[in-house]
Amino acid sequence: MNAYRVATRYSLVELARNQLAALVLVFLIPIAISLAYFVITREVLTFRLRTTGTPIQAAGQQATTISCALNAVSLLVGFAMFASAHRAGAFDRRLAGAGYSRLALVLAKLTTLLVAAVIVGGYATAWIAWYWSIQQPVLLWTGMFLTGVVYGAIGLFFALFLPGELEGMFIIILITVIDNVLQNPITNPASDAGVVTLLPGYGAMQTCLAAGFTDTAPVSPILLSLGWAAAFGAIAFGTFVVRTRNRTRAWLPALASAVR
Repeated sequence: MNAYRVATRYSLVELARNQLAALVLVFLIPIAISLAYFVITREVLTFRLRTTGTPIQAAGQQATTISCALNAVSLLVGFAMFASAHRAGAFDRRLAGAGYSRLALVLAKLTTLLVAAVIVGGYATAWIAWYWSIQQPVLLWTGMFLTGVVYGAIGLFFALFLPGELEGMFIIILITVIDNVLQNPITNPASDAGVVTLLPGYGAMQTCLAAGFTDTAPVSPILLSLGWAAAFGAIAFGTFVVRTRNRTRAWLPALASAVR
């Protein structure tokens, strides 16, 4: 337990030191939501919530604030977790090679991801609620939290395979923009098409739309988002464990010869 507490503290400190992420959190989220609210059309649009089949009537500005917030949350948490894991990757591998608990390191990253998703999702939800009345604020926060968890896990996944932070930022920006643009009922009238259900942010978007404009709480999109997060998280953490296990074994002959 002490190993977990120490690893978590250092992981949270590393995340908090990301000044770019802090600037994005403080300024980009409110700017994006504000621009969507004041610039996008107020015309009422009708579209279908695919998970329940419920027709929704919503002002374009309201639907777009949700889309912009989801994009900002996924981008922020995804890149923050990528940068944190990428910077600490070599040090974590050395710790594991020296005998530090791999489970503690994995749980520390998971805790950091959850904390980041809770804070950023809550911040985005508060800004949306500032502009218009949400039917289910808690469910809206749940959707924001889920997109943070999904893209945070994606960030951890790419941190293991991409060589630098520039590549990570480019990939995460590209994925989040494509994901959210295709699901926005304003920019894509066919946002309920079957192919959209394959996107990582589909579950979070459906959850947020249900929260904003209906009184129902669909379970299937929540489970879908958790499945995406679990899949990417399992691959990332499994790869980390395999790599550090091999490194630990590689150190044993050298350690034995040194003892002799």
